[in-house]
Amino acid sequence: MKTFRRIHTTLFIIGLVATLILVSGCQATATTQPTTPPEGAQATTTPQPTTPLKKPQELTIGLGRNLYYGPKKWYFLHGSLAVWEPLVILDNDMVAQPVLATSWEMNEDGTVWTFHLREGVKFHDGTPFNADAVILNVPKLQEEYMTTLPNLDSLEKVDDYTVRFIMKEPTPNLPQLIAYFSSAMISPQALGEDGRPTAPIGTGPFKFVEYIEDDSIILERNDDYWGGPAKLERVIFKYIPDATTRLAALQTGEIDAIADVGSLQPEQASIVEQNPDLVLLQQGVATTHYLTFNCGKPPFDDVRLRQAVSMVIDRQGLVDNTLYGFGEPGVSVITPRAKQWVRTDVAPRYDPQAAKALAEEVLDGERVEAKLILHSGLLGRWPYENISQILQAAAAELGIDVKIETLEGGAWNEALKAGDYNLTMMPYTLMTGDPDFFMGRWVWSEGDLNQRRSYGYANERADELVIAAISEMDQAVRKEYYDELQAIVAEEVPFTPLYHEVTIYATRKNVKDLRLDVQFKPSLDKAYIE
Repeated sequence: MKTFRRIHTTLFIIGLVATLILVSGCQATATTQPTTPPEGAQATTTPQPTTPLKKPQELTIGLGRNLYYGPKKWYFLHGSLAVWEPLVILDNDMVAQPVLATSWEMNEDGTVWTFHLREGVKFHDGTPFNADAVILNVPKLQEEYMTTLPNLDSLEKVDDYTVRFIMKEPTPNLPQLIAYFSSAMISPQALGEDGRPTAPIGTGPFKFVEYIEDDSIILERNDDYWGGPAKLERVIFKYIPDATTRLAALQTGEIDAIADVGSLQPEQASIVEQNPDLVLLQQGVATTHYLTFNCGKPPFDDVRLRQAVSMVIDRQGLVDNTLYGFGEPGVSVITPRAKQWVRTDVAPRYDPQAAKALAEEVLDGERVEAKLILHSGLLGRWPYENISQILQAAAAELGIDVKIETLEGGAWNEALKAGDYNLTMMPYTLMTGDPDFFMGRWVWSEGDLNQRRSYGYANERADELVIAAISEMDQAVRKEYYDELQAIVAEEVPFTPLYHEVTIYATRKNVKDLRLDVQFKPSLDKAYIE
């Protein structure tokens, strides 16, 4: 068991975690209508025609992060750009839905999954999408992206439009595990001599045109898109790192929308609402913001001090005052968007008196210092600086003197890896909608993030549950395992949820049908300018 789980930990993209955890991240799917699926299979979809508009259809979206990765990532671009498409995407209930796969089924013991592929789809370079493309892309993504398929043994081509995933052990949740980034399809003809993509050539409703370094990404409509052409002819994603400058650009009409997780600040919502030319929107997303402890060294190697710090945090107050109501108090380490898995009866409680009693029990009147490090790149997207100051004041009442240090992203990562910290804050997105995406990385003692970020957390029972849950075919039993894991984490507090993200975003009044989904993916295939 440990062998296949170690595979789980070999590679994981920090940029996505802090951009996926900071950020794990989403692309727009085509407008579709359901058809009747074959017995035992998932629903398929068929395209819905669109009506061309007379007005020039160019949309500029301002962002607080750069969504161009280039050749350092297999898929080149973030999924929000709708250039590449996955086999499967999650809907707003975090249930797997078809995109380039049309249906799927598993064998009785969950070791073989058969995926039926959409026919008649072509990559932007004219190359047909088929089983060969799946067999090329999926293993590469597992090697370098996030190893969401620790049990993958091999891929088998049944015919041009049928692929079998052969698993080493039962895998009851495979469609969830390959959702979105984990099954991004890039043209086999886009590979260079080193076997890696040289350009982001996908099957999506938009084609990549140009990247202007640290400024913008330019896309144009794919008129041959299998789902029918989008209404927008051209989309520009403009990178504007400063939140005030982003909003000013929207107000003046330099950009048409601010549409991404963390790109519009809660305190800016009232400015948008008061402007008759702007529209404020919001969407609950699968991102949770955490306070994490270094459990491997004093003072938070003592579980009682971790419990005390957690109990001194007024999460409802954070949402009401710091987030201006745009958020939900942290109730679980599993996002509430994953409704079938979340357990809220073990939510962290606010109890300053109990917190003081625990701290006194540990410190006996002495004071200790704790270093809280912040990622500078996150401060322009979320109010971590304000939250850290609130935490600093509350912890001082416990006898814990919190020293706040802001680090550039690379230095922050290095400090975590070296264990040179006591506390930090970070977002994490449950990109697959499956609890193992969190438990197998954060809670398992050999988990990638547990080790790479020096959480120093180990619990023998938790390890047993993580390993058992990943291959448990009985969904009710799986739920019991994850319920117990959530209770263990709530009790031992190696990390604690601060709040669950409600993303606010805004458009100019003439922008229609631009919406974000639970993975903060904009609906570029549906949007238009009126």
